[in-house]
Amino acid sequence: MHRRLIFLFLLISFQSPAFSEPTLEMKVNELSKLVHELQQTVAIQQSEIDVLKSARGINVPGQAVAAGSPEKPSSATSGRWNPDIGVIADALFKHDSPQTDAGGADRLSIRELELVMGSYVDAYSRMDVNIALSDFEDVHIQEAYLTRFGLPWETTARIGRSKPKVGKALLFHRDILDTVDYPLVIQRYFGDDGLNKTGVDLTRSLDLPFNSAHEISAGIIEGGNGEGGTVYGDARRRPTVYSHLKNFWDISDVTNFELGASHMIGSSDDDGGMENNIAGVDGTLMHFYGPDQRIKLQSELFYLNQRGLEDENRLGTYGHFDVKFHKRWSAGLRFDYAQLVNHPLRSSGGTDSGYTGYITFFQTEFARWRLQYNHIESSRGKDDDQFLIQGIFAIGEHKHKLQ
Repeated sequence: MHRRLIFLFLLISFQSPAFSEPTLEMKVNELSKLVHELQQTVAIQQSEIDVLKSARGINVPGQAVAAGSPEKPSSATSGRWNPDIGVIADALFKHDSPQTDAGGADRLSIRELELVMGSYVDAYSRMDVNIALSDFEDVHIQEAYLTRFGLPWETTARIGRSKPKVGKALLFHRDILDTVDYPLVIQRYFGDDGLNKTGVDLTRSLDLPFNSAHEISAGIIEGGNGEGGTVYGDARRRPTVYSHLKNFWDISDVTNFELGASHMIGSSDDDGGMENNIAGVDGTLMHFYGPDQRIKLQSELFYLNQRGLEDENRLGTYGHFDVKFHKRWSAGLRFDYAQLVNHPLRSSGGTDSGYTGYITFFQTEFARWRLQYNHIESSRGKDDDQFLIQGIFAIGEHKHKLQ
């Protein structure tokens, strides 16, 4: 009897759909379901890609409009109430041999605290703002400009207050330099904190038949220098015009080279003439010899011509060697030389020169420490030895990761 019950149970189980092989129709239905889910996933991803392209001013197929007609801004990027916001703190201890209190010597100070904000205004423009506070200066606007993408002839425009696209070091804020300070030629010619001016510029990439990248920029900004600069006068109403050509080559998979040429022309006084011409050339060679190791060689040279003045030509340059020998450590040397604008070259006080050595510890991507020594042979006839300890810390979203 028991044998008959077991045989009957096995026979029913074998014929039950739960234990039977899936039919062809069941397989087709399951495959159709998977294809439908895949199509939905692809559609969602394509929609996200279209939004990102629109945010960067790239034409999306199927959304073309007549020439001169504005596109409808994407709801994902148009006028967001919550822009990207970040804060960067630059803390500095400085000890120098003259034992003066100027510029924070022999004290610990917050050299600069930057509030950085930015967001897309609509599908084809973005606004960026940088507000700076300091122990030595009042609150001031370093940058506040609108970038407009997708203009005719594939150009990009900036309007507002920003750093002019001239040379190499002048493009960067001090918090992302490889050293605590700018090279002497930048400080003496343009200002201790570089050059931030209000104006407008246009930039276009050049599509040349070479294995390289090329970019040309031209702009016009208000006149004058940054704090401590001497090339141009104090009158803002006399504009400065500049242009810059950048060229980039991949020499190999681990080595690249960038070569740039710049020109600036402006006025040194209140008259209508534009008598101060600056021509500059910059070069940067980068070689990666490991996943987190690289060597950088960088140099710039500026040639200043002042029409109508005796000893009218001036020269300023620097050479910089930096090696990142570990994921968290780098070190480097810099040599500086600058013929001063307001001194006769034949006098003993006609030039400033200096030597810099430093070592940097990258605590994280958003925190960095640096120890630096400067030896400056000053035009004032007395050498200056400076010891500096710098800490840079960043929170939130910002353009300049501390790498």
